Amino acid sequence: MPPPVPLLTARPPSIAYRPDAPCLADERLLVTLLTTWVLATGRTPPTGRPGDLTPEELIDFWADDRP
Repeated sequence: MPPPVPLLTARPPSIAYRPDAPCLADERLLVTLLTTWVLATGRTPPTGRPGDLTPEELIDFWADDRP
């Protein structure tokens, strides 16, 4: 019988944790939401990174003004 696999209780040293590091799952979700909204509304996505956009730019893109 092989020895039991030890539980990882600490982050491996090869993986550096940064609280501001981008999350790949979040980026994929953002691309999915943007693509869906562009196809549904025909709007042009905003240029630049979402974190760099002004509140007005975000509202202009995401606001649903359809009846």
